[in-house]
Amino acid sequence: MSTSSPHRHEAPFRACIGEAAQRGKLLMERMIQGARQSLPQRIALANDARERELQQESLRLLLQFEGRLRENYPQALLAEFAQAIAGNADKEAAGGLSFDALELMGDDQIQESVEVARAQQATLLAVEGELGELNALICAAQGLKSVQAERNPLRPDIYVRGLRSVLADTGVPVPVRMRWLSHLGEALGPALARDYVHLSDMLRDQGVVAAGFNVIMQMESPAAARAAAAGGADGATGADARGQQHRPETLLTVRQLRRLLSGELDAGGNSFDEKFAREFEGPGHDVPHADFSPTVPAAFEALQEMKQVDEVMQRLAQRKPEGKPATLREQLRTTASPSQALGLEVVNLMLDNIASDARLLPEVQAVVRELEPALLRLALIDPRFFSDRRHPARRFLDLLIQKSLAWQSASAPGFDSFIDPARQAVQALVGTHIEGAEPFAYALHTLEETWAEQQKRERRKREKAVRALLQAEQRNLLAEKIAKDLRQRAETAGAPRGIVYFVTGPWAQVIAQARLLDSSGQADPGGYEDLVTDLLWSSIPQVASTNPARLARLIPGLLARLREGLESIGYSRSKSGRFFDELMALHARASQPAAPLDDSPRGRLEAQFREADEAGLWLAPSEQHQSGFMETQAPQQDKPLFEMTQPAFSETLLEGVARAEPAAPAAPQTLALTPGAWVELRLDDAWTRTQLTWASPHGTLFMFTQADGVNHSMTRQSIDRLFAGGNLRVLAQQPVVEGALDAVAQAALRNSVDFKL
Repeated sequence: MSTSSPHRHEAPFRACIGEAAQRGKLLMERMIQGARQSLPQRIALANDARERELQQESLRLLLQFEGRLRENYPQALLAEFAQAIAGNADKEAAGGLSFDALELMGDDQIQESVEVARAQQATLLAVEGELGELNALICAAQGLKSVQAERNPLRPDIYVRGLRSVLADTGVPVPVRMRWLSHLGEALGPALARDYVHLSDMLRDQGVVAAGFNVIMQMESPAAARAAAAGGADGATGADARGQQHRPETLLTVRQLRRLLSGELDAGGNSFDEKFAREFEGPGHDVPHADFSPTVPAAFEALQEMKQVDEVMQRLAQRKPEGKPATLREQLRTTASPSQALGLEVVNLMLDNIASDARLLPEVQAVVRELEPALLRLALIDPRFFSDRRHPARRFLDLLIQKSLAWQSASAPGFDSFIDPARQAVQALVGTHIEGAEPFAYALHTLEETWAEQQKRERRKREKAVRALLQAEQRNLLAEKIAKDLRQRAETAGAPRGIVYFVTGPWAQVIAQARLLDSSGQADPGGYEDLVTDLLWSSIPQVASTNPARLARLIPGLLARLREGLESIGYSRSKSGRFFDELMALHARASQPAAPLDDSPRGRLEAQFREADEAGLWLAPSEQHQSGFMETQAPQQDKPLFEMTQPAFSETLLEGVARAEPAAPAAPQTLALTPGAWVELRLDDAWTRTQLTWASPHGTLFMFTQADGVNHSMTRQSIDRLFAGGNLRVLAQQPVVEGALDAVAQAALRNSVDFKL
């Protein structure tokens, strides 16, 4: 079976992106046309005078800014496409929410997030059929053999982000911008569906054949299955989607969640929740029946003024008896205040997300479920524990779950010694009367001590490895500077390339090592830098042959010093053999000008040092052994990946991508990792789970640690090669608890889409 070039469709892909951006002007015209029809209708239906005035002002300003919006939308799209291609799209920019950031958001920011979510939802529904076809074609144009929808930079959410950006740039008042977003967002879907058909036809006309869809059969391992089900690097999205299938609907909205986190629900006595509680949930009130009592209509008149009738209806329905034993959560909710009830709901949603996370082993999911009663009771007293990263309960949950990611199965060595103390700690918490954070603080301390004792030996080994890696990075950075200075020497111009590669490679390491170990303050400890002058002179036969007497005196001491320097860094004798072979051949040529020169050692030497230079940092054998260093070569398999760096790509598009100008070679895909991230490495044809436990200060060396304490270190280049070759996949970049809480915020955002806040 023949394989085509990975970048055969690069020109059609670029042309498609350029065409999509250029069509932004027509797309905006269609959106404005739709808004010009819907705004007068909304004005006519508005009962509130203030709302009617805002809609009228929105229409007036839309007509005023119409030309500017049409001209600027293509550029806004172009910027968003480039961000998506570079992988820099973040959750907040896309209209999503971070749980931790929610408390700091203002009402306008919250409303904008809701409007963006509404626009994304409406647009996605309108283009669902056309999007599937475009996904398959645009993935194929990137060289992908199967459809990866997230790799399509023309997704509906990207268009909504561009719309949000171009509206914000007008500087109009926020209330007007929110109404623009609502009306333009409604019109975006049908218009975008027409664009998707056009772009799909364009790709097919240029010979692009749609990529296939993956059919997931038997996975390589349970770990692989869990990683696939987790739905991405962090799994938060996957957990969120799964939770939507199993969780009942909730009244939790973004604004309620923000008020809960900021403590507003506990202040004063005139909030809607407190009024609702006094009317329907206070002491002495019976549970309402389906037909309601005579006093209910009066209460509804007041509630209608607050525009909360739908919410009340749903809450009353939820409080009807279900004819079965009440759960602890339901029992607690019957006596909880409005803010406490919301806290219970957040705990419930958070634990649902965690316990259904496919990255966690079933035994760990069960332990998390067992912890629910203790967390529910804590939520009544301290409902903000989930938003405070330093709270003992949050730290306890974080520690338990993050540590559990080390094991791929319950039968793996060391799992029992992890899970048994965890179960005991959870059982103790469930059996304790929770009156504050103290029980969780004690449980956290106990677990940390228990696991720390088990890992004391591994920690010492890891610290030793870190010292070796720090030393290696320091020497390599200094060697890089020394090599740059050596290349600028005049005598390097005529020296053989293999010798120059040696001087600026291994020998620069020798000079750097001598400087780092020297405490006397000498400029050239060991004289290794001065030796370069004699080495380069002796390696040029036509120059050295002019003074054979000097060459004869120089050779013995030169060879001895070279071997001494290489031994000081533990450089392999087998690797240095080719260098000495060529050097002695050059010396022989200088001593006997008529002697033939064998070029084979020279070619092998150049290749050897060139490969070493391309491999990145060099580590001494002792450093490699202590840190489990992996020398990763470039993947042998085809990499049908189309990656572009954002600046170059954006500039090409701005000049007119539709011309499909020849592009420079694609940049390698880079993976951003921070300490604490869990990954799976393919080692010896098997997947191994490991955690990034250390990154060097300059980001050149990284160390991963397995559950059994085995360390693997590698360079930045090695990580990128493994990732691009499909031999490294991220299991969890974001902590699981943080992802579960973000999923709670996303659920609140979805609930907010359905009614006016």
